[in-house]
Amino acid sequence: MTSDNTRHRLGLLAVASLSLFGALFARLWFLQIVEGDTAKAEASNNTTEVVITPAARGRILDRNGAVLVDNRQSIVVGIEAQDFSELTKGEQTAVLKRLSATLSAGRPVDQKVSVEAIRKKLDDGRYSRFRPIPIVEDISEEDQIYFAEQADLYPSVVVERTTVREYPFGSLAAHVLGYVGPLSDPQWQELSKQNDPDKPYIQTDEIGKAGVESSYEKYLRGTPGRQVFEVDRTGKVVREMTKERIEPKAGDDVYLSIDAKVQYKAEEALQAQLANAYQGRSGKEAGGLVVMDQSTGQVRAMASYPTYNPADLVGGISCPTWRDLQGLPPEGSCKGDSMEKEIKLLKKNDDAPVPKLLNRAYQGAYQPASTFKLASAYAALKDGVRKAGDVTNDGGTVNICGGRDGPGCVKKNAGTPPAQHGPVSLSPALTVSSDVYFYKVGEDFWVRREQLGETAFQKGVEELGYGEKTGIDLPVESAGQMPTPQDEMDLAMALFEQDPAYYHNDKAEAEAAGKWNTGFSADMAIGQKLTATPLQTANAYAALANGGTLYHPSVLEKVTAAQDANAVHRTYKPSVIRTIDWGPNRDAFIAGFKGVVDPNSPYAGGTAVPTFQGFPFESMPLAGKTGTAQTGKYKNGQDRPDNSVFVGFTLGGPTSWVATATLEFSGSGAGAAAPAVRMVLEPIADGSIYQFKVPVGGEIDAEAAAARSSITAGGTD
Repeated sequence: MTSDNTRHRLGLLAVASLSLFGALFARLWFLQIVEGDTAKAEASNNTTEVVITPAARGRILDRNGAVLVDNRQSIVVGIEAQDFSELTKGEQTAVLKRLSATLSAGRPVDQKVSVEAIRKKLDDGRYSRFRPIPIVEDISEEDQIYFAEQADLYPSVVVERTTVREYPFGSLAAHVLGYVGPLSDPQWQELSKQNDPDKPYIQTDEIGKAGVESSYEKYLRGTPGRQVFEVDRTGKVVREMTKERIEPKAGDDVYLSIDAKVQYKAEEALQAQLANAYQGRSGKEAGGLVVMDQSTGQVRAMASYPTYNPADLVGGISCPTWRDLQGLPPEGSCKGDSMEKEIKLLKKNDDAPVPKLLNRAYQGAYQPASTFKLASAYAALKDGVRKAGDVTNDGGTVNICGGRDGPGCVKKNAGTPPAQHGPVSLSPALTVSSDVYFYKVGEDFWVRREQLGETAFQKGVEELGYGEKTGIDLPVESAGQMPTPQDEMDLAMALFEQDPAYYHNDKAEAEAAGKWNTGFSADMAIGQKLTATPLQTANAYAALANGGTLYHPSVLEKVTAAQDANAVHRTYKPSVIRTIDWGPNRDAFIAGFKGVVDPNSPYAGGTAVPTFQGFPFESMPLAGKTGTAQTGKYKNGQDRPDNSVFVGFTLGGPTSWVATATLEFSGSGAGAAAPAVRMVLEPIADGSIYQFKVPVGGEIDAEAAAARSSITAGGTD
């Protein structure tokens, strides 16, 4: 190749390069000078849209690290709203019909997906136009593959994965854990006023609806991410501003004070003894059981029955499911007014539904029956109405009207004929559950009302937490009811105003009915006039067992960063309501309650001694109290079955426990509730709990458990 040829070719290359650069500069001049103002105007018309991307919720674990609530992947079918809007009307209709048919195939009638339901979601203003609008969750892998292979048939339809709640142990601890659900309109209106800038909600978010999911929402809720899009004036996405993207961050893990093994034993015991008590009757079984650490106030187990599986509530609650949770047949209306009328009619016919969402352990208010004698005796000793050594002669009956005859004047012990216990002081009165002793306590409080005050009795027992919420860190706690003379009068007057005919249109009759009398105080002394939750009873006895500290109960152990148990954000710290001065009388209480269960007690006739025959007292010294609560009459005049109540607590030893159970319509305290508590405490006492493994899925066979327990129940109180 000659040098002339080389120079020639280089010259041609230079000319070509100059031509290209000239064209480029000309185009730049045209865009900037000629069309610059137009481009600026178009750019100024573009706006940005911020899209919140949801974050996974934190896990919920037991105190030993067993995962009670986790997250799993769910395959969701959605529709890209913008892509859908660009289809013709005919194409839109075809897609919706095809999608409806595909998603409805093989589903029961109440779960079929109609075209109208899809359109309703597409028109729902709560959903962002910049994220797929979810139509159906939890489709199968096979369906996901089908939609991928047949994408041409479903323009604008997308399939993506998201996280939803998972419950490895099924219904275990359901009432403690709670559930999540979509924000209701009232919740959104409230949140939108004070939306957390660090964890902002959008209207389609889910939120904790009950239990721990609700009370620890601020920790469990993850920190949402965000995407920022530039959109033109028609609302079409121009680009994502990736530098402003923030990835979502999972919520904190919440470790509970609950022990999954003890929780399982509590639910198994409750269901087993309800099954025993309800043999031959229709299934209306219900009750609650609480196990606490008396030294800290932490809850180790909290069982309620009937129960439910929170997994059934993931992704929303269908009408049949909602009715079932209310204790109603699945078929029927879910409209508020209709359901209320239905429930009222069932109650009128003595067939009241048994709702499943109610946590009877701390929301169920029951007459505490003879377990309340701890509080009655404490109030009597505190106000000088009794001394621990004072003796009452229990002849089986007592007249509390000063010898006068009249309705309610003669009170008697349980049994036919009424049991006679002879001379009893505080300790043996507790052991044998002498109603006569405590009827006299209630009578003396009212007789001395001018000296002590009309509500001295109520104020005394309230010191142990009755009549007020315990302050447990779970939502919607019941305070129970502690009636006073004023309450009784207010109730009578309210009834008179509502229905004067109830008192024969005679206001004086209503006032006479509302007037507090000796019988009211006497009945309250044996736990029949007031109501309390099982948790309140457990907490009161814990204050005796631990020497005098009444705690705010708690289900919390600690809060940590997601998947990092060592990154602790918060730990449980005991919170004291008040201290109780038992003084020198504590020993008399302990001796009396020990005699209830322990055959080696110096006091004979313990009401639950037969139930605890063979219990390993050497490894777990134990005391307790039975209770049998009358529940009134059916409309046909027959007596309803009694509620069975029992509380037990440890006396020293390596662990400190208190457990109480209330089983509705199940008979005597020694016959149902006491065996349930024994079934929980015995595996702890003999050490077998440490080798026990909770079954996969948390399944409970109540009848098999009852047969295995081989507890011989006895006693009448």
